[in-house]
Formats: sequence, C-alpha cells, structure tokens
Amino acid sequence: MTASSRPDANQNNSPRGKSLENDLKQLLYDKRFFDIKLRCSDEVVINACKAILSNRCNVFNNLIFDECGKINNDIKFYEINSTAMNILLEFLYTSKVEKERLTVENVVEVYYAAIYFELDVLQKRIIEFIKQSLEERDEDLGKKLLSQFVEKFSTDADNEMAQVLVDWVAKIKLVPIDDSLSLFGLKYLLCKTFRVRKPFATTEFSIWEYAMNKVKRIVIKTNSTMQNYPFNMDYEPNVIQEIKDHLKPLLPYLDLCRMESNEIADYVEPLDIFPTQKLLDTYRRMSQQSQSQSQGSRNLETNELACIRGIPIFRWMLQSDDTSINISKDGFKLEVNQLQNSVKFRTGDIIFKGSGLYEWDIVIKKLSKIIYIGICSIDEDVNKNEIDYHGYCGWVLGSDGYVYHKKDWKWYDARFKESDIVTVHLDMTKKSCSFSVNGIRRPNVSEWTNISSEVRPVVSIRQSGKLHVQPHI
Repeated sequence: MTASSRPDANQNNSPRGKSLENDLKQLLYDKRFFDIKLRCSDEVVINACKAILSNRCNVFNNLIFDECGKINNDIKFYEINSTAMNILLEFLYTSKVEKERLTVENVVEVYYAAIYFELDVLQKRIIEFIKQSLEERDEDLGKKLLSQFVEKFSTDADNEMAQVLVDWVAKIKLVPIDDSLSLFGLKYLLCKTFRVRKPFATTEFSIWEYAMNKVKRIVIKTNSTMQNYPFNMDYEPNVIQEIKDHLKPLLPYLDLCRMESNEIADYVEPLDIFPTQKLLDTYRRMSQQSQSQSQGSRNLETNELACIRGIPIFRWMLQSDDTSINISKDGFKLEVNQLQNSVKFRTGDIIFKGSGLYEWDIVIKKLSKIIYIGICSIDEDVNKNEIDYHGYCGWVLGSDGYVYHKKDWKWYDARFKESDIVTVHLDMTKKSCSFSVNGIRRPNVSEWTNISSEVRPVVSIRQSGKLHVQPHI
C-alpha cells in the first residue's frame, strides 16, 4: 500500500480482535507482512502480502506461483495504475471499498482492474456505483465515462459497464454543442446501437449534424458559433480533407435511409464522403418505399426508413418561464403543481417525420380530472386561447375514452386511469394513429386523415397530474 493511502494513527492503534474487517485492513499498512511488490502503470510501487493476494484472487495466485513452482515477488502491471490497485487491494483484504475511495474520476480504471483480476463482486458494486452516479449527476457524465471507457478498453470491448453507459447515452438527445463525448466514444455508441432495438433519442440526421460539429471542433479547434453552421465547408482543401478523415470511421454506423432525401442531397452528398454506390442504393430504397406506399403495401416489421434508429424515446421540453410544471432531472417525468388549476400542455423534444412506425408509452402516475395524450403539429401554438378553451391540442386520446381533434370527438372505448399505461402508435408512412391501454390496442382513428407531416408527442394535464414517458419495448 502506498504511503498516501494510509489511514491516520488512530486507525492504526485501534484494538485488535474486535473487528475482523479492521484487523485485515491494518495488514494493508503493516510493513512486517509486506513480501511482494506490485509495480503499477504510473511507476508507483505498492507493497502487499502475497498470502492474502493468492488466497483471495485466482489471477494473483497464478501470477505469484507459476507452473514450475517458482514464486514471483515482483510483478509489473502495464495497464493498472496505483489508484485502481489500492482500491482493489482494499477490497481483497476486507471485501469492502470505502465510499469516498470510488469516484467518477477513477471508476473506469478500477473496473478495468476488477475485470483483469476476475473479481465479479467488485464489478457488480462498481456497476451499482455508476448507475447511482448517472442518476445523481448531469447528463454529460455518461458521455464522459463512455469516452473514458473506450479509451481504456478499446472499441471492441463489450461488458456490463459498456452496456450501462451505451444505454444511458443513447437516451440523451445529441445536440451540436461542446460536450465530453469523444469521437471514439461516439463511434462506439453508434456501433452498439446500429440496427439494434435499443431506446434512442436522436434522429439519424441529427447524429450526422452532431458528428459534423464535433469533428470540426477537433480540426478547426474553435468554440465559436459553429453549431449554427455545422455544414459550412468554406475551408482550405487540406482542412476539408482532415474533416473527412475524422468522419470516415463513423460512416459504417450511419444509416442514410433514415434521413430525408432532401437532407442527403443538401447536407450529405455535397461533402463527397460516402461512396457513390451507397448513395445510389439509398435513393433506390427510398424510391421503392415510395412506390410501395402509393400501392398501399409496406414492410412494417423492419421499419427501415424511420427517422430514428431503435426504439424512440424523448424528454419533456422545459420552459424556463413556466414554474407550474415540474419536470424530473432525467426529463422523463412530468408533474403539475398542486396550486395550478388551468390546463397545462407539454410536448416532447423529438420530431417525427417522413416514414416509419413510432411507439411510446405514457404511464399515468396520478390522474386529476382529465388527461389528453397524443400528437400535435410542430407548428401548434399550445398557448392560444382556443386550445385553453378545449383543453387539448392536436390528435389526442382523453382519459374519458374519447379521441379528439379540434372541435371533433368520438367514442374510442379506451378509458384510462391511474397506474395505466397508454401507448401511442404513430404510423408516419400512412399518416395514421391509434392507442393502446395496458396492451389492449384499439383500431386506427379513421377520421384522422389530416395528420401533419411533422409532429411531436403532446400531453395536456391539470392540477396535480403526473405522467412518466418510457420507451415501448
């Protein structure tokens, strides 16, 4: 154990025999039992007791005692630093790790060491720590940890930490701002979510916009108003080539078929980075889809042309000037203030357009009077008097079992109450919508023949009402 990690004198002088954990912990600092040197990647040498190491860890046992019976008293570790080693030794000696020892700054290194030494129990505790930290800290932490993970483990690694971090970051909408997600971290995220049914919050075109912005920040090294012009390529040829070189590793994990044809023509094709054949294949598939749509046929199972990969998930949009609605830190839970008596509207931070089938669940945590759930046009003004009068906007299902649009309504036989789960089924290819309550699906609302080409999720809710959005899995 290094000197900097030793406890104070009072700890060292505590009576023996009262606590096995404390007695074993003292062995970490008692030089009389040091008989092996552990040389860490940061050139720090840690002394330890090989009897404990070999009995507590099979990997250490194999490193200390080789097949010929030779004993190794000096071991070099090229990938494990002293911080991780000290925490690992504390666990081996006491089966515990003090809370303050494990931090978001060292957790990736410690997890790497736990995997190297095949310590399953420590790995599980680290995963619990990460999940708790992600819940408590801001959303950039997940991006930071994913970047650190890829740097430490490589882009080929796949373990429980990777799954937790990918699932967490995938549910964060990627916007073209400066953040902690590295380019390698982005590649790993796209690889692990490519053509996989995971909850995902970012449309494919927005991923492209985000990647362009990130690469240009790396190449041009500026934090100016670049996010407003991510596709501007008015640079010297060598700079343009460097931008392309940084983007190329991402290309296999970008699905052009999930973008609009005008988006590809205006913002992808001019960069001349995707192979011509891939662009032609994309346009061909879009044309085939358009023809199938006009003939009334479509492959709903693959849903290949949806604008978002995986299972869509969104967060409720914040309004800084509205304190009557409380939105949870993760953005998924919404609650109206008890003192608020008027109808409150809130939309999701995602836009559905083009083709594809999109589904999401709304969990009714608390119902006050009536709640409306559905979709609205992106141009809808949720503050206008007509909406306040009706109490809803867009195309919605009410908790009373009726469906509503503008001044029209009809019985839909789909009442819902507290603890129920309402699923919205939005088919943007057919411009149709239906709803389920607790898994019982009702037909498409045949009267809704005018659904807009670009819509958002919407809810209207009254005093004390509480909702929770979740992916429909």
